[in-house]
Amino acid sequence: MTHHKIDIDRLGADPDELRLTQLVAWARAEADALDMVIPAAVEAQWTAAPVARPRDDTTERAKNQRADPTSDVALDTARQALRQQVVESETSLRKTIIALRGVRLGLERSLTSWTE
Repeated sequence: MTHHKIDIDRLGADPDELRLTQLVAWARAEADALDMVIPAAVEAQWTAAPVARPRDDTTERAKNQRADPTSDVALDTARQALRQQVVESETSLRKTIIALRGVRLGLERSLTSWTE
């Protein structure tokens, strides 16, 4: 998977980088890269992170106390952070779709006015 880093802060510094076709190509490349990450994030958001966690209750567990896997998953901070990022990403993508639609419709209206 090859990623081309786009320096967003430089956009506007070079007029050639502001060409619509280049911006759309960059957006498409980011969407393709995002598409590769989404399945893992969506699946992982509901499970505890697969890392060892220190336990203070070793003595209690030795006395046949039952584990609470549901609580372990629900309270896992890495999972909570991933879930929050998934929710924020969904919100950002909704806003992006609206913005892209606005750009397209604006161009279509302008082209229609130009041809009439």
